[in-house]
Amino acid sequence: MSRTPLTALTFVLGLGCLGLVFAPAARGETAGAQSMARGEYARAVRELTVAAKAGDPQAQLDLGMAIREGKGVAVDLGLAFKWIRQAADKDLAEAQFEIGQMKEDGEGTEKNPADAAEWYRKAAQQGNVPAMFALGELYRTGSGVAKDEAQAARWYRPAADKNDIDSELALGKLYQEGVGVPKNLNDAAVWFRKAAQLGAPEGRYQLALLLMGGDPAQLGAYRPSRNTREAVQWLQAAAEQGYAPAQYSLAMAQLGGIAASLDPPAAIGWLQQAADQGHPAALRQLGRLFQQGKVTPADPVRAFMYLDLAARMGDQLASFERDELGRGLAASQQQQARRRAQDWLQIRGM
Repeated sequence: MSRTPLTALTFVLGLGCLGLVFAPAARGETAGAQSMARGEYARAVRELTVAAKAGDPQAQLDLGMAIREGKGVAVDLGLAFKWIRQAADKDLAEAQFEIGQMKEDGEGTEKNPADAAEWYRKAAQQGNVPAMFALGELYRTGSGVAKDEAQAARWYRPAADKNDIDSELALGKLYQEGVGVPKNLNDAAVWFRKAAQLGAPEGRYQLALLLMGGDPAQLGAYRPSRNTREAVQWLQAAAEQGYAPAQYSLAMAQLGGIAASLDPPAAIGWLQQAADQGHPAALRQLGRLFQQGKVTPADPVRAFMYLDLAARMGDQLASFERDELGRGLAASQQQQARRRAQDWLQIRGM
C-alpha cells in the first residue's frame, strides 16, 4: 500500500519535468514567430531552431518554412523538408499539407504525387482546407491517384462549405460540365455566386456567363432581362478587378449591344486593358476593329500588329486573318507592324 503514494508522486513529478522541458520550447516558438512577424528573420531563425530542436512541432514547421523561403537563412530545400517532415510526423496538419506540396512538386525531395496524395489526405482528414482542395485536384487530374471526378467533388465540397474560393470554383465547374456530379446549372450558379460574393473575379465572370446564357462574343443582341442586367454588373465588377476574360466579354457586350448599352469607346478601352495582359481574343478583336475602320479610324498596320500579337499568343484564327490582311500590305508595312509588335511585347515584359 505504501507504494501507491510514491508512484503517484513520481508521476506528478514526471509531468512537472515534462512541463519544464516543453515550456521553453513553446516560449521559443512564440518568440520566433513574433520576431518573424517583425521582419527580424535572422533572430527568428535562431529562436525557432532552439524550439525546433526541443521538439516543438510548430517551431519545426516555422523553421522549415523560413529555410524554404530564405528568410534569415540561405535557402536549403532539403533541410526545409527535414524540419517540416518532423512536424508532419507529429500530426501537425499544416505541416502535412506542406509536405504534400513538396512531394507533389519535387521540392527538397523526390517528386512523388502518390506520396503527396497521402500527406494531403492526412491533413484533409484533420480539416485542413488547402489540403482538401489539393487532394480534390489530384483526383480530378489523376495525378498520384486514379482519376475520379466524383472523389474530387467529395473533397472540394467540405472545403467549399468553408468558403474556400478555389474549391467553390472547381465545384461550380464540375456541376456546369456534369463531371463527377450530375450536370446542374443551378448548382453551378450557386457555387459561382458564393465565390463571386467573396470577391473572386473568376467567380463573378463565370456567374455572369451563366446568367447571360453564354459568352457575349458568341451571342447575338437581345433584350436585357433581370438576369442579364445582373450579369453585366458582375462582368463590370470582375473587369474592374483587372480580370482579362471579363474585360473582353464586357467589351464584346458593349460592342454588340448584348445585355448592355452600345458603347464602342468603353468597349475599346476594355479591349485594350485585356490586350495589355496578353489576352489573345482581345488582341484579335482590336486587330479587326482597326482593319474594319467602323468604330476606330482604319489603320491596317496597327491591325496587322494586333493580329500578329494574337497569333504569337497561339490564336490560330488571328494567324489566318493576319496572313489574309498581309496579302494587301506592302512588305515594308508588314515589317513595320512586326517591329511594333516586338516593341509591344518588350515593353510589357512578354
